Amino acid sequence: MNNLEQARVTSRSTETTRAALVKAATSVFAEYGFGGGSVRLITQRAMANQAAVNYHFGGKDGLYREVLNAATRAFEENAFLDSEELDALSREDALRRYLHQFLLPLVKRDRVSRYLRIFAWESVQPSDTFSAFIAQSPPRIFRLAEHVALRFLPADASAETVTFATLWLAQQPMFFVRDAERLAKPPFSLKFDEDALERLVDTLTALSLQGLAGV
Repeated sequence: MNNLEQARVTSRSTETTRAALVKAATSVFAEYGFGGGSVRLITQRAMANQAAVNYHFGGKDGLYREVLNAATRAFEENAFLDSEELDALSREDALRRYLHQFLLPLVKRDRVSRYLRIFAWESVQPSDTFSAFIAQSPPRIFRLAEHVALRFLPADASAETVTFATLWLAQQPMFFVRDAERLAKPPFSLKFDEDALERLVDTLTALSLQGLAGV
């Protein structure tokens, strides 16, 4: 094997390791959050060593930022709702559609669902890395929460009121997405299938309508 061929093999190996680390980190952070997701567990799942995390990402924070960047791209590519779609619906239907989309991880285990679970963890275990990330580029799911909330607020609502309403709305589905495994155990013993998801969406929509209407 000549030097050029060796370089190509090394490059492919390097990219394979990098991709494996991002995939493993996405899974681990979705399960345990940024704080609970250890580099040791990530590297075990990726079948890599800790030095590879430092080499490719400069450490755990850099790896997390790469996962968040991937999440942002996935939301854009998979058309995680959009403002025009919501504007075509009544404000009540727009609210329901938003909640339904955010609660899909309860019955789906795809890549976008794992990203949503990571964001749900941030609602109770906020990290400095995530805070800095959304300050620079707010993910679409939060922009859409604001878009829905604004439809229930008076035109002269203050920026503070808009922020309060947006954060409140964004929190409604996060608890269920984040703690689905715990809620499946006693004393709750909740089982989420398609029918249960629809009932949960109906309930949260009704409660959220009352909450937003009272702002």
